[in-house]
Amino acid sequence: MKFLSRMRRASAAWLDREQKKTTTRQSCSLELACAVLLLEISLADSEEQAEETMVIRNILQEAFSLNEQATEALLATARKQRAEATSLHEFTHSINRQLPPEDRVAIVEKLWRVTHADQITDKYEEYYVRKIADLLHVAHRDYIKAKHRSMKAITGAAHKKPG
Repeated sequence: MKFLSRMRRASAAWLDREQKKTTTRQSCSLELACAVLLLEISLADSEEQAEETMVIRNILQEAFSLNEQATEALLATARKQRAEATSLHEFTHSINRQLPPEDRVAIVEKLWRVTHADQITDKYEEYYVRKIADLLHVAHRDYIKAKHRSMKAITGAAHKKPG
């Protein structure tokens, strides 16, 4: 009897820990989920370029109305979460629950902005954008359109004359 009682308590304790982990994963903020995905793209080619980091900061500040200090705190948390995560599913799941399809396409476009920041799109960056787009349930045609809009924005900014 003692053995069964201990097993039930151990099982209940394990279940409680797992439920807390699930609750923590489900409560991932939209800001954090987006920051993790943006960082994932910047590190897809094994190194985070300064241009990519600058674009990520700008995207987060624009999208979430963050000041510099809040942006740095979010990026620090996102780096930690990314390092501890076993997959991107918890982050994409959080975004899927919180955003409509058109906003998820906008995230894919922002991911493309990061890949284009250093003027070189690595094959691994392209692979990760595609993978994340799939996890966000973004249709292939929207994925391609987002890529083209991002490329136009980059080339348009490069051809703008100061004035």
